[in-house]
Parts: sequence; C-alpha cells; structure tokens
Amino acid sequence: MEFFTFIMINNQLLDENSEFHLTSNELYIYSLLSMSRNLRGKINTTPATIHDIGHIKLASSKKRAIQNIKETLISLREKKVIKLTNANGEITDDFKANDFLIAELAEFDTEFHTQLNFEVFDGIKEIRHLHVYLAVYKWKNGGEGVFICSKSRWAKILKCSESTAIQAVNETVDTGIVHKNIGDYNETGKQNTNKYRTTPFGDDEITNHSFKKKYIEKEIVGKTDLEHFTVEELKETEQRFNTFKDENNKDVFPVEKDYIAVLDLQKQNREVGLTDFEKVILRAGENRIKKLKKQKALIDKETFEEYKVVDRCIENAKLAIECRDAINANPASIELSILDKEELSQLDWGD
Repeated sequence: MEFFTFIMINNQLLDENSEFHLTSNELYIYSLLSMSRNLRGKINTTPATIHDIGHIKLASSKKRAIQNIKETLISLREKKVIKLTNANGEITDDFKANDFLIAELAEFDTEFHTQLNFEVFDGIKEIRHLHVYLAVYKWKNGGEGVFICSKSRWAKILKCSESTAIQAVNETVDTGIVHKNIGDYNETGKQNTNKYRTTPFGDDEITNHSFKKKYIEKEIVGKTDLEHFTVEELKETEQRFNTFKDENNKDVFPVEKDYIAVLDLQKQNREVGLTDFEKVILRAGENRIKKLKKQKALIDKETFEEYKVVDRCIENAKLAIECRDAINANPASIELSILDKEELSQLDWGD
C-alpha cells in the first residue's frame, strides 16, 4: 500500500486567471478533503467531521464554522472542483452538520500540480497564510525558483482588497514559511516588484532594500575579525563609501585603504564568513564600486587607451595587499610598503 505525505493541489486551483481559481477558504477545505480520500478516491464525511479534523477554524463559533464549511462545499461543487452528493447519490444544498456526504475530487485536463507537505500544512495557522504559501511554492521549480508578485496581483490571487492581501503576505513572511526579497528602486525611480520563495534568500542574493532591513535598520555590534583593520577604521571606510559630497559640495571618493578593506572582506567571506558588521561594510563598498564602474572612461595620456579610475584603484589595492602580506611573511626582506603610497583622493579623477 502506498502512503502519501503530501496533498496534491492542481495548479489551476492556484491560477488567478483560471475558472477553477479557489478562494482561501475553498483551498483549505479542498486540502482537508484531499487528505480524507479512501483507497478508491472517495471521501465519506460530514460538515461536522470536516470541522473536527481541521486545525484552522473558519469562525469563532462551531455553528458558524460548520455553516461556512457547508457554503464552501457547495461553492467547490459549483466550480466543478469536487463532486458532492448525499448518501443517496443526490445533489442537494439541503444538508446539515451531521448529514452523510460523498465527495470526490475532480480530475483536470492538466497534470501540473503543487505538493503540499502534511507537516507544512499542519504548521500553518491561518487560512490566508496557506494560500500565500501555495502561491509561492507553486513556482519552486520554475525559472529562478522565485515568485515575482505585485500588490495588485496578490489581491487578485487571494480574492480580497489590496491592503488585506499585503497584510496577509507580510504576516506569512513574518512566520518564516515564505521569504521576501524587497525590490530596489530602478533607474526610472520606480520600485522593482518583490520576489518570494519558500527558502531563505542568501546575502549574495538579497537586494539593497532587503539588506538594509536585515542589517542596517537593526542595531549591530561593531565587531571585526580582520587582521589589518579596526572597527573604527571600517566605520570610516563605510562613511566614505556612503558619502558622495562633503559639506562644501565637493566630490568624496573612497581612498586606497577602502578598496583594500573590500578585498580583505571578500577574501574572508569566501574563507570563513563575515560578522553582521562586516557584511554592512562589504555591501557599502561593493555598491559604491558598482556605481563608480558606471562612470565615463578616461584616456591614458601615454598609451591613449581607455581606462576607468576605479579599476586602477582596485589593481593598486591588490598590489598593496601583496606587498603587505609579503612584509608580514618576511619583514626583514622588504623595507618599503606600498601601503604608504599617496591616497586615492589625491589622484586626478578627471571629469
């Protein structure tokens, strides 16, 4: 005998443009019915039984909850998602809490489905949270494995107002069963659409907006394991990376040791990982470097080749690290360190 540990939800039931698109209540009752099938695929039940086996109640009172179950069963039948009759095989709307019913799940013309694990199902405590989870999990194996969804689309999926839908989505995210990557603002000034999935986004995947919410908006203890930088030096580096103009409206650029800090942090991240404080510094540096790489290229006066200042700064930082590490490995062999070179702010940045 084959035992299933999941509920099969046909994707048409989750598609907001499908004629079979279910409400949150319908999706929950459908899931309970699916769990109750016997070996022949039949479901022998009563509205009261459905209420008793369900871990989420549809109303504060049992009487009202059972009435909601009755209305939902009729709605599922009218949508042709289930077949529903009384004990005599008659289709009727006139049944009570303890009346015996025979139900059968409808078959669809497509086999694409979403598997709802029993353990996940039992752990969800709100009906709309279940709907949000399934809407996201449906895309687990598609594309990047993420669900890109706007506020208006969430309202359409959950069949409720936009404000109610977003509240339900955010509550589901807060429970940890769904994860959100907040869209950054693009070059047009509009915010990109949020992305969702049921597994966490890594620090290398999250947007600047999500990174800020995760790290910068909470109080982080200043701690670094870098050998050549103190916490205060890294704070100064972060400030330079995040400052574009000074009080006199003059351009502010990172200096050589700021690039060295980024390279050191990138290496440490690959080898042992970073503290939350170090992650903030690295993100600030990488964001600033991305912006600098978009600047117009200059022409080398000797070779007449195009170059970007930021690329040369990074190369100088790499040479500085090589020299520093060589000195540390054999202090007596090298008397002069490239770390004593003139700071980047004194270079000719051009226009």
